Amino acid sequence: MPSARKTQLDKLVWSLDFGRAVMRAGFSNAVLLATFWWIVSVLPAAQTTDPRLGAQAGWAEIEITPPLGIGLGGRGGPDTVATKVLDPLFAQVTYLKDAKGSGFVLVSFDIVGLPHDLSDRLRTDIVHELGVTWNLVVLNASHTHSGPYMIRSLMAGVGPAPQIEQDYFKFLEERIIAATRAAAKSLQPVKVEVFEGSSKMGINRRGKNKLGHRGIIPDPNGTIDDKVWALKLTPENGKAPAVIFSYACHPVIVYGYAFSAISADFPGVARKAIREALGPGSHAQFVQGFAGNIRPRVTADLENNRFRIPKPADLEKAGHELADTVLEAVHKGGESLSLDLAAAADRPFLPRTEPPPRDYYEKMRTKAVATTNTFLAAVSDYWLDRYDSHQGFARGDAWSLGLIRLAKNQWIVHSGGEPCVEWRPRINEWLAPLKIVTWGYSQEAKSYLPTESLLPEGGYEVLESNQARASTPAPYAPGIEKAIRESLLKQLAFIRAAD
Repeated sequence: MPSARKTQLDKLVWSLDFGRAVMRAGFSNAVLLATFWWIVSVLPAAQTTDPRLGAQAGWAEIEITPPLGIGLGGRGGPDTVATKVLDPLFAQVTYLKDAKGSGFVLVSFDIVGLPHDLSDRLRTDIVHELGVTWNLVVLNASHTHSGPYMIRSLMAGVGPAPQIEQDYFKFLEERIIAATRAAAKSLQPVKVEVFEGSSKMGINRRGKNKLGHRGIIPDPNGTIDDKVWALKLTPENGKAPAVIFSYACHPVIVYGYAFSAISADFPGVARKAIREALGPGSHAQFVQGFAGNIRPRVTADLENNRFRIPKPADLEKAGHELADTVLEAVHKGGESLSLDLAAAADRPFLPRTEPPPRDYYEKMRTKAVATTNTFLAAVSDYWLDRYDSHQGFARGDAWSLGLIRLAKNQWIVHSGGEPCVEWRPRINEWLAPLKIVTWGYSQEAKSYLPTESLLPEGGYEVLESNQARASTPAPYAPGIEKAIRESLLKQLAFIRAAD
């Protein structure tokens, strides 16, 4: 596509050719001159060649707390309903525009995840509202386990959505559109900078028990992503800035001590602390990273090889630790970004192996009945019926995966579901030397996504987490890394070819 400056030159050449034609037709020089200047006057001015002079941003926050009585997420089934609100839930919207007029919209939610159909409706709403490109809209869930139940369509045996849940989905869609409009109205020239810090607030949760089996156990030697990434948008008029920050860690503190309470968990504490430090009118927005197997370190009891029951003080400690790292980073030297927005997205097919044998669910049902676990009993019945009717099982997943260029020196890889932290170094290697930040829990909930090196180890993220998925209980198969790598390289080539 020609640049704006080249377009202006083309029009100028056309005007000169037109002038020559006027002269050949016998018109006077005065008429020629008047015609020439009229043509030049109606040509739009060429765009600046320095995107930093044209970056704009707007942002907004809106409350999305659900009503009491709604089922809570992060607990398998929806049987636990909300009985109180510890702190309200919010969604934040940031709208970026570069000098070319390309726009990027990031929406962050205090929810466990988004179902595919709701995600598509929200993104379509935003595209229609703002006229941005589909691939430049990202919806990211913080994955708080103390938010509303959102993934009924993914789960086996949970039944149809009750009216309270249906109404909440409609409410959420209306609220996000309202926040999107507010963000668009607040667009203003900004300075764009990116910062990095380091935190060990998270710890790998795939430790081994006494038998050597992987479980949800703290592993101090396990892989984590200690990178804290922050994007600061500073208005040129001196108003308070916006800070978008990302870190990889499960928000699972509150439901450990307040199982039926609504809370944004540690991202809410961190946002509040950052806003208080930056001053009135500031904006703080959390983006969840590749946190599939990462939990807050504050609850790790390494001496007893377990995660202990959390306390309210743990929530404050984790949230403030993350906020302090973000604030320390943005108070140091960052890197200015010249926004040059572009994006691609794909749905690579990730293969799965064979499901467990039928007696796996027979044993599950027997145990569920003995312990009056109605959720697992329903899951067992769902799968036993599928085994007996020979309906078949999904052979894999079409996985949501995208690549976004913020600037020549800053890129984003966003993934649906819950990618394990080990994906990040692989992606860095595949896309080197690009500077990459990785966002999980984006666009739609799906399942955990382990790397191939984790498959032989088993454990919750590889095996047990699939047992209640409505499409198939089978674990992923070798070939998933090849599919992800090829997709990202294809997306990178697409973006570069469009320049």
